[in-house]
Amino acid sequence: MSFFDSIDRISYGKIISLGVFLALLFGVPATVLLVQQQTQIRSRAYQKPEYMVEPKPSAGPIPVESPQVGRVFPWVGKVGDIVWIQGFHFGNNPAQKSLKIGGVTIKEENIAGWQDNQIQAIIPVGVVQGGIAEVQVGNHPVSQSLPMVLYDRNAKIKLHKQGNVLVAENGGQIAKVKAWTGDENTPTEMVEGDIKPNPAGTTPVFDTAGKPMLTLLLFDTNGNILPYYVDPIEFGF
Repeated sequence: MSFFDSIDRISYGKIISLGVFLALLFGVPATVLLVQQQTQIRSRAYQKPEYMVEPKPSAGPIPVESPQVGRVFPWVGKVGDIVWIQGFHFGNNPAQKSLKIGGVTIKEENIAGWQDNQIQAIIPVGVVQGGIAEVQVGNHPVSQSLPMVLYDRNAKIKLHKQGNVLVAENGGQIAKVKAWTGDENTPTEMVEGDIKPNPAGTTPVFDTAGKPMLTLLLFDTNGNILPYYVDPIEFGF
């Protein structure tokens, strides 16, 4: 009996069953791999930036898409500190670009690096409390960050971590908090609420619920932003 005669003797039901088996055998692993890849892409979070030490390249082209600022890292700093503006479509040192922090235009010599997904710059003198970073490339619309917190040596409030809860030391003046959480994978959320200071110890100001922090503002009873500082190691800055 020839090979073709053997094929003729196999029922259509068996052929269909064999086809389904082979589809499951090769199709399921491919589907699992695709789901894993999609999960990895969707699970991206902002990474702690590294210092840009290489000289900026020659002026590059204007990106096709508009710049999108995601966050300023760290969100707490003082004049002279290095900060990173992270996001998308900044271009690689485009010829036509502008960066403002707290209303002050950053000079070219104070911009250490300008890459498509992050900019490294120095906080200038004259920035306003609660100021924002503004990025413009070419004729694209300006993209703005969330507000930053500035402090100096006179700042008395210190923020600590207690698990997921942020607590303030010397927080007797705090009356209100406004906080933002989120990352590339998690939509930005803003939460605000009143605070009852604890005169005998630390004052709980915000429960992150495990979500990544973007920035946090503290206000006094008159609505003024209160400066505070943190331990950079404790907060991963």
